[in-house]
Amino acid sequence: MRRVILFLRGAVPLALVAVGLVALPTLAAWWLLGGPFGWRHLLVGLIGGAVLVGLGGLALGWALGRWRKGE
Repeated sequence: MRRVILFLRGAVPLALVAVGLVALPTLAAWWLLGGPFGWRHLLVGLIGGAVLVGLGGLALGWALGRWRKGE
């Protein structure tokens, strides 16, 4: 039971962040493009989420690279 709780403590926040990374660009595309919600809005949201994850990964890699050189 303890392992399940530990798994959920890590998995639930990670899933919420993943949903937020897709939902926010999707809703922004729907708001900007207008019209009924459709596949194009979802596609823009998925691409926007991937770009956000990529930029975050690049920033983290850059920061870790600078931190390693500083030691």
